[in-house]
Amino acid sequence: MRSMLGNGVRRALVASVAVCGVLAVAACSGSAEQPEARQTTTRPAAECTPTTAGPPVAPALADTVWPSEHADPWRTHAVAAGPDLDRADPKLTATSITLPPVPVWGYTGTDGELYVIGGAPYLLDMFTEVILHPDTRVPPLVPKSKRYSETVTPYVARIDPAAMSVEVIELTEGTSANYTGGLLVHENGSLYAVSRSTLYKIDRGTFSLIASQPLPLAPDESGDPNPATAYNGMVATSDGDLILKGWASTGGGDDAPGLLLRIDPDDLSITAQLETTVITSARMAMVESGGAEHIYMPGKTDSLRFRVDADGFVLDEGFSQPYLEPDTGQSQASSDIFMGEGVVFTDNTSPTATTPMRIFSQSVAGSGSPLAEVQAFDGGDPSWNFFMVAGDPYRSGIVVVADQLGGQIAGYRACAGGEEVQRVWAKSLAGTAGVAIDYERGILYADDRSCSGDTCDLFLVALDLETGDELTRVAVAGTKPSIGQIFIGTDGAVYYPATETGEQAGFLTRVTVAGG
Repeated sequence: MRSMLGNGVRRALVASVAVCGVLAVAACSGSAEQPEARQTTTRPAAECTPTTAGPPVAPALADTVWPSEHADPWRTHAVAAGPDLDRADPKLTATSITLPPVPVWGYTGTDGELYVIGGAPYLLDMFTEVILHPDTRVPPLVPKSKRYSETVTPYVARIDPAAMSVEVIELTEGTSANYTGGLLVHENGSLYAVSRSTLYKIDRGTFSLIASQPLPLAPDESGDPNPATAYNGMVATSDGDLILKGWASTGGGDDAPGLLLRIDPDDLSITAQLETTVITSARMAMVESGGAEHIYMPGKTDSLRFRVDADGFVLDEGFSQPYLEPDTGQSQASSDIFMGEGVVFTDNTSPTATTPMRIFSQSVAGSGSPLAEVQAFDGGDPSWNFFMVAGDPYRSGIVVVADQLGGQIAGYRACAGGEEVQRVWAKSLAGTAGVAIDYERGILYADDRSCSGDTCDLFLVALDLETGDELTRVAVAGTKPSIGQIFIGTDGAVYYPATETGEQAGFLTRVTVAGG
């Protein structure tokens, strides 16, 4: 069902406002009381030479800045766009709108409009709760999260960034887990959204639903369709077909299988399907080289590579290397990024982790490449992050990793295109959102917060990608740690979605250079 917010509701719910901390009262240029800039520590990255690459050719993605939830097929979060901070003492201005609950992923269209997918809070509120209350026991939060997620309707929102006005399409089909899915801005003029094991095709011009297709559910321990199945994101082949991955968070046993699908973008028919026990929650990076297309992702215990054929998926068992050992306190890995010649990822994507986070890197030159690892942060405290690492394989070779639990962030140099990594800087920063990179200007966008009890003031922070030094910050809308992805637009702006889990609405804040 499509809904356009009417004049009265729009004025009440999505009126454009400028945000300083929590109160929307006036445009702000860093004037609110803010935390002091955090200390940065650096290490020389001796004998580490990055191998840079040109941005990947992605003919199936729309020619826009941010067409997938992690910017490109390599899932780097790195683009050549953003606010112009090439001036002394740059100031930022933040303008916010209200959205339906739990906006998570943002995208840009070829016409300058923005798209946000949200309304799927299952497990995300668990992260928010543990970040605010680190002693909270995780297991009781899972059924509580499921009950809450059943009260929220998934949606895709279209935003006009000039007017900061909003239209919403509700995604009402499907009954499986209401876990955050994803969207893809296709070169054929359509949006493809996945939510609750249903694939939707949306016309970008009219912003209306064209078609929907239920997706198969992974089997549970009895072989029956598992209602905990979630499809969390998608990639596209060079000829435009969609690749989707489904997995089940509960109910399938230790060897719960997941699914890989190849789907025709025209009629949404499934043209290839693989059921396998090796895949889990990590999203896919798509890499084309040597005339073949591969998807990379960490699995339950091993790094994974599948060759994508027209009629199926072929697991490269020789490439697989173990990263997760049983009974060690580690939790499963988040998604790969491709750094030109290798993939980089971390473990501990779940708040159940009791160990320090580790960064893994592996050459993709052939099967049997070793898996290198380093501890992400100093000390022995547990650390984890819902989001994957971000990286700039195009200019600096820097990979960025954040610890949502301990409030830390670090930059690593990816040596030889990702065969290994070496730390170059680290600092304290209480961020929770996924970071974004303007590689052309060498800017990293992250977030920070200052909390009193359960209520927080949130800030978007611009850092020097090479050194970690803070350049500027601005207050953004929101009162809770956000499990949303910062993304960059085509209009000299960077965008911050505040998920506000458990609340009646979320926020999207547009950040630009003051006076620019």
